[in-house]
Amino acid sequence: MRASRRSDPARSSLWIPIGTFLIAALLAGCSSASGSGGRVSVVGSFYPLAWAAQQIGGDRVRVVDFTPPGVEAHDTNLSARQVAEVENDKVVLLLGYLGFQPQVEQAARHASGRVVQVAQGMHLRPSQEKGLLADPHVWLDPVLMEQITRSISQALIAVDLAGKATYEQRTNELLQQLSQLDASYRTGLGNCRFKSFVTTHEAFGYLGDQYGMQQIGIEGLTPEAEPTADQLRAAESAISAGRAAPAVFYEGTADGERIGRTVAGSVGVKALPLGTLEFDPTPSNYLSVMQANLVSLKTGMQCP
Repeated sequence: MRASRRSDPARSSLWIPIGTFLIAALLAGCSSASGSGGRVSVVGSFYPLAWAAQQIGGDRVRVVDFTPPGVEAHDTNLSARQVAEVENDKVVLLLGYLGFQPQVEQAARHASGRVVQVAQGMHLRPSQEKGLLADPHVWLDPVLMEQITRSISQALIAVDLAGKATYEQRTNELLQQLSQLDASYRTGLGNCRFKSFVTTHEAFGYLGDQYGMQQIGIEGLTPEAEPTADQLRAAESAISAGRAAPAVFYEGTADGERIGRTVAGSVGVKALPLGTLEFDPTPSNYLSVMQANLVSLKTGMQCP
């Protein structure tokens, strides 16, 4: 997911300029916290959180997704108006203070509403990348997405008790869909010929942990640079030696596909897409992309 690239977060993204906060203060009265037609105003820092909030809240919520189409969630930059929304909306949804979306995380520290760290309490995979405290890609595990769903539901009930029955009903419906998705993955990946796979974006660690697979990443958790020669050699060697599935899985961006097809071509295997869901995949959605990912994995890993 590479429509934009982030510079060193330690230099440019951890702190939003003071001027932005001053402008945000002037815009606060115009922010979405007011004028939302009586609905609960919700900020989703990126697509999976915004999608889940909309599924749970229905007509009772007004949800804003802060990650533009085609832009990695890692690269989210806020306008002054968006800073004002974070500071004034009723509910702010983010993974946590992990360095995953530095500007959103910084703005959330000044929020007046309910800030929900949906990954709080999860056992997070470690990160070796500068500025990133843990692997953020928990939403790609359907079981962890169920936990995220419950956290969002509890937050909406807390700020809008009158809607409790609606939220609980819609939450149960979403949890059932996620449970069915989990069952599909367990059945579909239960007896594959290969248990390891090469992927351009190293975003599938939690998914692998859940279903007994291991990813071999080419670019890392935050794919912002060309893969190194050592990374490419390791991936190609794993495939050629039969330690990994005879396929290269790429994220659905121009750069991701280019790199995936280049590596796949060098060892004579298929290049297959895997969506990371860091931005809105319209006309698809979370569930349909996850189902498409399952089809790709079953094909590449030779699952019966």
